[in-house]
Amino acid sequence: MPRLEDQFEPFLQYCLLQRRLAKSSVANYRIDLRFFHSFFNSLSPPVRDCDDVDRKVLELYLEHLSRQYKVKTIKRKMSCVQSLFTYLERQELVEDTPFRRFRVHLQEGKAAPKSLTAPEMERFLQAVHQDPAAEAGKALIQKLANDETAVVKRMNRAFFWCRDAAILELLFAVGLRVAELCALRFEDLDIDAGVFHINGKGNRERTLHVADREVHQVLDAYLKVRRAVPVDHSYLFLSRFQDPLSTQGVRNLVDKYAKAAEIRKRVTPHVFRHSFATLLLESGVDIKYVQDFLGHSSISTTQIYLHLSEESKRQVLAAHHPRSRMEVGAENSIT
Repeated sequence: MPRLEDQFEPFLQYCLLQRRLAKSSVANYRIDLRFFHSFFNSLSPPVRDCDDVDRKVLELYLEHLSRQYKVKTIKRKMSCVQSLFTYLERQELVEDTPFRRFRVHLQEGKAAPKSLTAPEMERFLQAVHQDPAAEAGKALIQKLANDETAVVKRMNRAFFWCRDAAILELLFAVGLRVAELCALRFEDLDIDAGVFHINGKGNRERTLHVADREVHQVLDAYLKVRRAVPVDHSYLFLSRFQDPLSTQGVRNLVDKYAKAAEIRKRVTPHVFRHSFATLLLESGVDIKYVQDFLGHSSISTTQIYLHLSEESKRQVLAAHHPRSRMEVGAENSIT
């Protein structure tokens, strides 16, 4: 009888190589499987074999998750186990997946995504461009413009300001996921056209355009700086060790500038994505375009951004309600 624990690694390799899931998704699956392993070892008697997982075990596991996690996390962890047993069934290691007789019914209210207002986003970007390191960054850019053979040997504050400005402008300009941003390479972009080719979630490809002239200039300047760094890979954004910048590194710099801008909300890279979508929709951009920009497979996912502030609602009514176009005699006015 195959031991359940022994099937984890083959399953993860199957997800990576045949299902072609993103490395980050496979890493999350690994964490979820370790959690599941810890749970079934705690049972009495412990669950060891693939056939030992039945509906009762799944019910206990769901109950265990429900005591610790929110609905979204529970669904993800259960989905991981379901995918594992689908794989085991196809490999004929179990006769039947226990999920055939088991359904997860969990309801979660959809909260409106947290985003920055246009004035807050302007304040954030001003904090970036008014940073004390900005002058050193601009001097470095000018030096490289004058001498195209110059090399950036030391990753100093001038380099990092150029990098940070490019990252933060790009996050807001095109609504990238943080993992997509960190995965960007030189071969993914056509800087003259302002076009990025993204391989996103679910292996879905999309093309994003940098339309704003100032953002284009910031990116173009950083790319000159980046090309002057002698490294043996083509990732756009570098850490201080000249490795590809991590998602946590991006979170840290977003947090740094949110504090500098005195924004009291919790700001993350994903808040930039939410702000990109929300502000476009509030400006009247068709939701189908926003869906395409974000790389959503379903428009229902994009619809979570169709929340409006109370002030927006008031302004819409004031501008468009038919009562404002009705001429009622002054004699009927209340004074």
